[in-house]
Amino acid sequence: MKLKLILVTMLAFGSLAHAQGIMSNLSVGVGLQGVFPAGTFTKGITENNQSSGGAQSTTSSVGAGVDLRYDFGRHSAVGVAATFNRNDELFYDIFTQAINRVKSNNTELIGTYIFRLPSNERVKPYAMFGGGMVIFSPVTNEYSVSGIPATDTKPAFAYGFGTDIKVSENFALRLQYRGLVRSEPDFKLFNADPTQNAFGTNLRTHVAEPSIQLVYHF
Repeated sequence: MKLKLILVTMLAFGSLAHAQGIMSNLSVGVGLQGVFPAGTFTKGITENNQSSGGAQSTTSSVGAGVDLRYDFGRHSAVGVAATFNRNDELFYDIFTQAINRVKSNNTELIGTYIFRLPSNERVKPYAMFGGGMVIFSPVTNEYSVSGIPATDTKPAFAYGFGTDIKVSENFALRLQYRGLVRSEPDFKLFNADPTQNAFGTNLRTHVAEPSIQLVYHF
């Protein structure tokens, strides 16, 4: 009986120590993120000697984000980030000369590999790359297109760099720049026929996303 009690106690302490070891490598950051898409992207089409096509752009915005990271080894970490923002997608139809707008709530879900650069006790810079998806959810009744926009999901490639500045034993300030390369959303309204297309160019764009976060290290 005593032997069983000793074994159970040892296993319990071992499990607790293992869990604490994992937790000590975890960090979570929360903060604000700017979303600054590149300039207008234009797609020109000539059909039956008639020019048509469209130009699409995205308004800038500020969103909120949360970033969970797990460090392993001296220079490596993996991260999962979720950010939320709202903006307007604008599409200029060259054929009809109409400007259509769709307001959407956007969720970015991005996984990254993080490489720790040479650092000191207080400043810890890093570089990162990865990918994920951006979910564009149109806001009800906040659109000017003839059809009904639907939720649209686009894949995204991510890269960036930043630094964690130690504030205390458990807290740090994170300054980060992340770039996203993704396709412009069309909210399931795109039509391959340029004379019938009400929205979307199906072109890729670059989005600059600087952010500031308060980070807690377990």
